[in-house]
Amino acid sequence: MSGLTPYVIFVSFAAVLGSFQYGYHIGELNTPQSIMSCQGVKIPNPEDSEYLPPCIKMNAAQFAFVTSVFTLGGLVGSLFASRVADSQGRRKTLILNGIFLALGPLVMGFATNITALVIGRAIAGIGSGVVTVVVPAYLAEISTLEFRGTFGVMNQLGIVCGILFSQVEGLYLSTIPGWRLILLSGFLVSIVQTTFLLFSVESPRFLASKPGGYNSAKRALQKLRGSIEVEDELSGWRQVASEEGLEGLISEEEREQNLENNDDVIRESPAVVFHARNSDENFNFWKLISNPHYFPALKVLILAQLTQQLSGVNGVMFYSTSILSKIFPTMSDLITVFISIVNVFMTVVSAYLIDRTGRRTLLLYSSGLMGLCSAILALSLDNNFGFLSAISIIGFVAAFAIGLGPIPFLIIPEIFDTKATATAASLGLTLNWFSSFLVAFLFPILNEQIGGNVFFIFALYLFMAFIAIKRFVPETKAKTVEEVWRGWTGKVID
Repeated sequence: MSGLTPYVIFVSFAAVLGSFQYGYHIGELNTPQSIMSCQGVKIPNPEDSEYLPPCIKMNAAQFAFVTSVFTLGGLVGSLFASRVADSQGRRKTLILNGIFLALGPLVMGFATNITALVIGRAIAGIGSGVVTVVVPAYLAEISTLEFRGTFGVMNQLGIVCGILFSQVEGLYLSTIPGWRLILLSGFLVSIVQTTFLLFSVESPRFLASKPGGYNSAKRALQKLRGSIEVEDELSGWRQVASEEGLEGLISEEEREQNLENNDDVIRESPAVVFHARNSDENFNFWKLISNPHYFPALKVLILAQLTQQLSGVNGVMFYSTSILSKIFPTMSDLITVFISIVNVFMTVVSAYLIDRTGRRTLLLYSSGLMGLCSAILALSLDNNFGFLSAISIIGFVAAFAIGLGPIPFLIIPEIFDTKATATAASLGLTLNWFSSFLVAFLFPILNEQIGGNVFFIFALYLFMAFIAIKRFVPETKAKTVEEVWRGWTGKVID
């Protein structure tokens, strides 16, 4: 059976364009901030324009809200995405999501006031929230077992490449009216993605989860694998179904044969249920948080998700240009691009390290190094040490990429059993988006009031998180959930 066929690469690329747009929206306001908000540069009177004003006057708090409302939209999109994906399919959900990813940039690009910017940014956030749920599921379900890790990394790579692309655009288009072209670029990417998705197949595992979906699942799998011989993979799904106590894949030929043999009961239940949410509809948030059985895993979940965002990384991703502009008035945008290049490179490095070094080890290195870089960054910003500021902020992002970037969500299915995994992931997304909103909204306000000292706050939190990770987070590499749980019988994990 073929592995990476040209068609499966095409389909995965179509899906990852969604992740790319999510990353793009994270970084799109970073470099053009001063231009679009009429701050710090000589800009024509916004009232002079008959149609679109050259900029939209915003203070730090208003710009912070425009930036951070994206995360509230992301929270809404992520909460509803799984139900749509499980009823309509991964591909169709992404096609429908193209409406949000296209409309948001259009509203922002033609905005004449702050309200329009907020609405457009929130719409783009909803589309990005859907992406965070559906794209990883789609990639996992079209990949072969041997390339599952590679396809998983593609999602994170799509995000960081989107951030990088927006920063490169910002180098050349942070002008009047170039900033509007930056905001409108997402519309073009969404059109390209939707077009590519129209030529893509639905997830064969989703199709197999539907009654009577055997033949359509088989055809989709044959197209992805570039071979008509897919019975071995389908047999593997049968094994999964058997282990989960489900009926197993039943082809139309097998069904007809069973009828001819006068079998009394032919059930229509799906073969393998590959849900983006729980197959157990009775398992909910309350059952998760009220069951003492899950308390140790919940501690890890909450710690990892909050630390990912309260580390302050989105303060850098959203506002690095303004952070460095006082020290590097002519080079801050170039340093921002270099930060994104380092982010992409270290994301690739983390993919290599995760299965070799281990999750807990990388989390410790990541949080510890980020705390150190954050403290150095605060000192260097306060004392106008330009070179040290640049090195420390790059080190800050690099340390994030090797651990706190990919691991908080990767670790969820390794510490929760199958029944609880989807509910735990939803809880993680909620915590993640909300804490991201807090950082995105409060950072520029605090930065305006206390300057570089804001990074001392992040450094203090990261050092406390380092101690908590050392105490509560187990190593999950090459361990089953049961083995991880047995390690929680002691109070301290060595």
